Amino acid sequence: MAKSVRLSDELVNTASQEGRFLKRSAAGQIEYWAEIGKLVEQTGCFSLSRIRGFQEGNVSIDDLTPDERIAASRSLFDQLAESPNRQGVINELNNSEHPYFSTKNGHIVSSVDE
Repeated sequence: MAKSVRLSDELVNTASQEGRFLKRSAAGQIEYWAEIGKLVEQTGCFSLSRIRGFQEGNVSIDDLTPDERIAASRSLFDQLAESPNRQGVINELNNSEHPYFSTKNGHIVSSVDE
């Protein structure tokens, strides 16, 4: 039985655009992505619980697979981009004694190199 769920306009629009190339509806594209996500989680090479552990500070980034690192980084950057206190976080990074990384002219640079 079909269910109604709330999805962001951005997700639905992206699914609609992506789905057009493969003759899928927005709903069909989102279902396709959901199935891929389910399979990825079930393979064991990608663990959402380890990514959550990293985000909570309980798992070292060194313990994540390359794919998990990418997913964790994207999630972190998405959260930062949507944060109402984005500038405050940037200021904390700039004033921190710990190094952080950013991009400059298409290259990754460390704050200690600047």
